[in-house]
Amino acid sequence: MKPTQWSYPGGVINQIPGECTISGDVRLTPFYNVNDVTKKLQEYIDDINDNIQKLETRGPVSKYVLSDENLRGSLTLTFDEVSSGVACDLNSRGFHVLCKATEEVVGNVKPFSVAGSLPLIRELQDEGFDVQACGYGLMETYHAKNEYCLFTDMSQGYRVLASIVAQLEDSE
Repeated sequence: MKPTQWSYPGGVINQIPGECTISGDVRLTPFYNVNDVTKKLQEYIDDINDNIQKLETRGPVSKYVLSDENLRGSLTLTFDEVSSGVACDLNSRGFHVLCKATEEVVGNVKPFSVAGSLPLIRELQDEGFDVQACGYGLMETYHAKNEYCLFTDMSQGYRVLASIVAQLEDSE
């Protein structure tokens, strides 16, 4: 869970605002169910709200409950769009065909993992499809400010695809 943005209503420099909004995201590895995690996060928030008077403070004038003013601090958690991560099946036929094709065309295979989410791929996997994700370009240019690719890398990718099709046709 990573807080990335804070906002609060203005005020004077020596006044603690009565509220603030913290926004961020949660990056999950694909082995966790996003619904289970959101449920668990809500349980934590509910527990804090139920026991807010037990939280540590910075002295007798730093409190989360002001009984005389009938004020009680609280946390609210909201979720925008959620999506699950993706993990390719390293034991699947598709993975082995892809590795063989890459070895033939590129000369070596170096599987690796990056964190992220691709909702369509996850949905296809959930429907039983053997989905693999690969790239044959320059990793340092992916999502860069001036993202680009080389025609030689695109050509290499097409040759890998042709090898995959040939392997799958041969095994039919």
